[in-house]
Amino acid sequence: MTLLELPLPVPPLHEIDLVAVPRLQSPAPQPRIEGRVSLSAAVVHPLTAEEAAGSEAEWLGFLTAEAPHSAYFLLSLTCAFRPPGNGDPFADAAVGVLLESPYEPADRQPIAWSISPKKRSHPVERSGSIALSASLAIVETTLELTPGQGREDISVIGMGERDSDPEWRLQATGRRPLIGDETFTMIVKAAAGAPVQAHVTVAATIRHRRFGLIPYRADLPTALRTINLH
Repeated sequence: MTLLELPLPVPPLHEIDLVAVPRLQSPAPQPRIEGRVSLSAAVVHPLTAEEAAGSEAEWLGFLTAEAPHSAYFLLSLTCAFRPPGNGDPFADAAVGVLLESPYEPADRQPIAWSISPKKRSHPVERSGSIALSASLAIVETTLELTPGQGREDISVIGMGERDSDPEWRLQATGRRPLIGDETFTMIVKAAAGAPVQAHVTVAATIRHRRFGLIPYRADLPTALRTINLH
């Protein structure tokens, strides 16, 4: 299998506030949660046919034939979850991306051709590059760490490959809290020449000692919430 190694810049993280989702049974409005979640600006990299195909002549021919009809983009962002100051841990979290080409018909809407991670429940170290196979599948190359050597173990499940609304769900495990940085990456396939946007959402559930499980949504600034790929 031929792999393409793409070096990725490491953009700075921006702290974002969490706002409690209104519920009828909530005893009182919950305050905004600050300093628990950070999100990076997205990394966007258009993929040329030559770059994506590497040394695979057959795949280069396919991508070259596709060029008048399809465009491919690498989209990557990092979300960081911080330990609580008051002892109230994260129970779970979710990061979603809605892809769209405004004013384009349904058959010209973008999809997540490949996503990473798909499933993981071991510690990993934030990587400065990504590997692609000749079919534009993201090849996960992660470094396992022992407890205390890096960020803690979390469970991650990625969904929505070949759809316009991929999502990653993170779950605290019995042995490890939901703490640390996680990078989410996808290859976007779009119609050639069409504008492409990605709308990001972040949600989390915090286990409060007094009120129990409270769901939150991140209050994202426009620059982090909407990404123009093309």
